[in-house]
Amino acid sequence: MECAEIRRGFLAGRVPAGPAVDAHLKSCPSCPELFDHGAVLGRQLAEAVLPEAGAGDLFALVERDVKAEVGLRARLRALATPVRSAALVGVAVALGLSQLLLHRREDFADYSAPLFWVMSAVLVLALVAGSLRLLKGASAPLAAQAREGRAAVQWLLLPALIALLMPLGTSSPKWLAAWGSPGACFSYGAVLVLPFVLLYWLFERRDDVPRAVLISAGALAGIAANLLLYAHCPSSHLGHLLLGHATIGVAWALVLGLVSRSPQRSR
Repeated sequence: MECAEIRRGFLAGRVPAGPAVDAHLKSCPSCPELFDHGAVLGRQLAEAVLPEAGAGDLFALVERDVKAEVGLRARLRALATPVRSAALVGVAVALGLSQLLLHRREDFADYSAPLFWVMSAVLVLALVAGSLRLLKGASAPLAAQAREGRAAVQWLLLPALIALLMPLGTSSPKWLAAWGSPGACFSYGAVLVLPFVLLYWLFERRDDVPRAVLISAGALAGIAANLLLYAHCPSSHLGHLLLGHATIGVAWALVLGLVSRSPQRSR
């Protein structure tokens, strides 16, 4: 049982019930709100989503929805949440490994291996947790914007926090003092992470995505970019890491946040 099935139950005009629903509600942080006070919120959500239609319009509505759920994106959106999340994280890891194999940082042999792999693991774990949250369910319950906003802030701050630790991995004055070109790293990471953003769009089940969710998606794209940049860029200059690496998530969050067509998307 997933959030999407809960929503579909309400949209079908009934209150979902049964052992599978009960088990889902124990582990889901969002869906229990729909069942409070006699499922008032769930019923209101269904009424807000479903247009009033006469008997003659019902077939047209069903036909429209069926036509919308065909093609490659429909098949990808239908995949289970763990599968979509694993694929999204897999793309980010593949981008990082490609840099490690083909464009490895010049100081890799001298850089602290334990610190490098620990920081990389932290980024990957953040991508796993963030992707699962991002792709869970077909729609966000009302009043969920605050929770999504807090999650987005966490993902946006993580690269900056890691940037504070990365200089500890080298004692070479050359790389500590290497300001390099933050703009080049920013452009490199922001462009290479495009497959991650595209795959998120293909996997996203919501047609009307809340703004806070889009910001979280941009923040996760920034984490994916930092993963590949740490394998590629030898600079341990704190200013370079903050300006050239950590800002990528902020930029993608702003770009995707602007995709929101109206204030209603942030509900």
